[in-house]
Amino acid sequence: MSLFVRIYSRYHVVFEGEADFASIPTRMGEVGILENHIRMYSKLENGIIRLRNGSNEQEFTCTGGIMEVLPKEIRILVDSAENVEMIDEARAAEAVRRAETAMKEAREQKDDSEFARAYLLLKKSRLRVSAAKRRSALRSGFLGDHTGK
Repeated sequence: MSLFVRIYSRYHVVFEGEADFASIPTRMGEVGILENHIRMYSKLENGIIRLRNGSNEQEFTCTGGIMEVLPKEIRILVDSAENVEMIDEARAAEAVRRAETAMKEAREQKDDSEFARAYLLLKKSRLRVSAAKRRSALRSGFLGDHTGK
């Protein structure tokens, strides 16, 4: 039994494939979805979308958006998303520093629109760093066996 999951960003298809289980960050909190879930629509929060298919688990960053859940399908439209496996932690950390600098400069210049843009970039960059660190910790066994065995 599985669901067909589609994750779309503004610019490209992030993921299309099967999953036995999906965990999605919504405004109501983290929502777990299995096949035959009730029809549901929800706004998404910044966080990590987790998809499990058998023993294979994939994670994707999510910076807001909406989702539609159907009995055998999940459609997710996100502002931006990327596979956590593809995140370069050093580049993400540098993006945090650049966003912090841009926020400071915008505050000094009293440029509200630039400050807001830099703030959103900072939130996205911090999410990427956090996701990459968590993935690294899981790989090294630092967080232990997360399968519950």
